[in-house]
Amino acid sequence: MIVLEYRGWKIPDILLSGNHANIERWRREQALELTRQRRPDLLPPDGHSNTP
Repeated sequence: MIVLEYRGWKIPDILLSGNHANIERWRREQALELTRQRRPDLLPPDGHSNTP
């Protein structure tokens, strides 16, 4: 198994998969999680965004 790193950070397998739909979904989930942690007031009360 090859583990790729960039500046000491492991690159998630999803980014290496080449599946652009999955990569886009992963990036959206990561962005929502950061928003949930840093600015939960920007999200609706259920904590989810309505955009795909």
